[in-house]
Amino acid sequence: MHLEASLLLHCPDVKGIVYEVSRFLFERGGNIIDAQQHREEMDNRFFMRVHFDASDMDAPQKSLRGELDTLSAQFDMKCRLQFSDERPKIAVMVSRYDHCLYDLLLRHRYGELHGDVGVIISNHPDLAAVAQHFEVDFHHFPMSGSLKAEAERRILDALKSYEIDLVVLARYMQILTPTLVDPYKNRIINVHHGFLPAFKGARPYHQAYEKGVKLIGATSHYVTADLDMGPIIEQASVPVKHSHSVEDLITMGRDIETQVLANAVKAHLDSRIMVSRDRTIVFD
Repeated sequence: MHLEASLLLHCPDVKGIVYEVSRFLFERGGNIIDAQQHREEMDNRFFMRVHFDASDMDAPQKSLRGELDTLSAQFDMKCRLQFSDERPKIAVMVSRYDHCLYDLLLRHRYGELHGDVGVIISNHPDLAAVAQHFEVDFHHFPMSGSLKAEAERRILDALKSYEIDLVVLARYMQILTPTLVDPYKNRIINVHHGFLPAFKGARPYHQAYEKGVKLIGATSHYVTADLDMGPIIEQASVPVKHSHSVEDLITMGRDIETQVLANAVKAHLDSRIMVSRDRTIVFD
């Protein structure tokens, strides 16, 4: 059986890391396909992603992870190892806007995502038919007023029952509390109109239109308890002309939101992201 794997690691930068990692894989029958490195000068930290063919490796996956602990201890290294036959389970949370949800479900159907969408969760019932069309379970948890705490508890129970690895907020218009954020640190991805920091709140594109902005964009990031301040994964922008209407801006915004969110989700599922302090290292 053909089997590939990705090893992500970071540690204090010292001599010999690349050599020892390469030797570790070689001695166990691994064949490196691609390797990328990055050094953060600010705190002298070394980051590395190794993508390798594991088809002929002697050690089974569980054993290999155990043996990796020895190498990790040698360099005070934090590691994450993911094999190609391990498909993370995804939960998509959405409100009423459907463009990001449709985009993710279509990408999943076309095999673009290295993971499986197990459940769609919403604070409104509107998109249940979309879930049914794509044959994905749908759960509606109302969030109004006093129901919020109970709803978050039920959402957390649902995420656990589906054994979810990654939560994607596909325009989920609710602020998550630590009840949901803490158990899924660096495993909840959100998207928002990050190139419009001066236009917070409702109708941001209308505000942008009134001010005659020349650039709009979107940002995808990991969710933290500090609203919209989590580590940034992906950003993109598009130029705006005076001739663009509000409807044009909304259309352009939808397009860029879907692309930015999809890129962030794919990077996470492909094990290309490492978080250091409050920033990300995103390998190609």
